[in-house]
Amino acid sequence: MAINKHKDIIINKYTEYDEDARLVRDRGHNIEYLTTMRYIQKFLKKGAKILEIGAGTGRYSIALAKMGYDVTAVDLVPKHVEIMKSKTQQIKNFKCAIADVLDLSQFDDNSFDMVLNFGPMYHLFNQKDKKQAIRETLRVAATDGICMFAYLPCASFMTGYGLRQQCVSHLYSAMDKTGRVKDDPSEVFTCFYIEDFQKLFAKSNTEYITNVATDGIAYAMQEWVEELSEEDYQAFLKWHFMTCERLDQQGFSSHLLYICRKK
Repeated sequence: MAINKHKDIIINKYTEYDEDARLVRDRGHNIEYLTTMRYIQKFLKKGAKILEIGAGTGRYSIALAKMGYDVTAVDLVPKHVEIMKSKTQQIKNFKCAIADVLDLSQFDDNSFDMVLNFGPMYHLFNQKDKKQAIRETLRVAATDGICMFAYLPCASFMTGYGLRQQCVSHLYSAMDKTGRVKDDPSEVFTCFYIEDFQKLFAKSNTEYITNVATDGIAYAMQEWVEELSEEDYQAFLKWHFMTCERLDQQGFSSHLLYICRKK
C-alpha cells in the first residue's frame, strides 16, 4: 500500500482554507468551474458512473449527482468529506468517503465510466507518487472510460504568487535552471511544465484527447474580469471557451486539465 507522506501538510492547509467557496468566490475562479464542467458534460454518457478523487467539498460531484449520475466522491481531508455528507443527505445516488489517491484499493479495477482527478496532482512531490496517482486513477476507470487530471502550470506560480504577493525574488530562488519551481515536500503545491505532465502518460494505456486552460487569463487578470459589464463578461466567456484548448492560452492559466481515454 502506498502512503502519502505529505498527508498532514495537505490536511492542515485545507482545514484552515475555505475550499467550499473557492470556485464561486468571483468570476476569475468561477470560470475554472464553468470550463471544467463544460468538458465533463461534453464527454459524459447517459447513465455514467463517476468517481471524483480530491473532490474537495463536492462542487462538481454534487452537481453531477443532482443531474442524475451515480457519483462517488473521495477526498483526503476529513473536513471536506463532512461538508459533502452534510450537503447530500437526501441525494441517494451520491456517496463520499476519505481516501488517498495513492491507494484506491477500496475500488475495484474498471469500476467507473469517468474518473476525475481534480486535486491530488497539485500536492505530489516526487515522480514515484505522481506516477502512482495516475496508475490508480487509470486502474479504477473502465475500458474506454474518460479520465481528467487537473494540474498547475509553472507560470501560475509566478502570476498567482510571485507577482500578486510581491515575492518574485523568493520564488526565483526556489526555481531550477529551466524556471520551474522545484518540488519541495515542505510546501503545499507543486507545478508542471505541460510537456513534463504529458510525459507521465508515455507508457500508460491511454489515448490523449486534449489539454485545457480551465481559467486561461481570467485569474491572472481577475481584477479586470470583475470590472466587465455583464455583456462583456459573457462575450469574454465565449472567447475563452473558443480558445481554451490553444497552446497560447495554456501557459498562463492558473489551472490546466489533461483529458485522456483509457484503452
